[in-house]
Amino acid sequence: MTSRMPELEQSVHGVFRDWNSNQSGAEVSERGFYAAVFLSFAAGVLIGWQANRQRRKYLDWKKKRLHDKLVETQKKLDLS
Repeated sequence: MTSRMPELEQSVHGVFRDWNSNQSGAEVSERGFYAAVFLSFAAGVLIGWQANRQRRKYLDWKKKRLHDKLVETQKKLDLS
């Protein structure tokens, strides 16, 4: 039984070599790269900030709702 791994490995490397040679026209400037990284980081910070605001708003609503339920239950217990 012969192993086909060397043949498969060569064909895979050949595919990547061909793909990389076709990418020569897709140069990205360093300034553009840093701008893209900065924008993605800023978007992540903004989304995280907004998500935390929504989470805090939800927790405040839940706390108020549970407090109101507690007050209502205590009133029912006091009346009985």
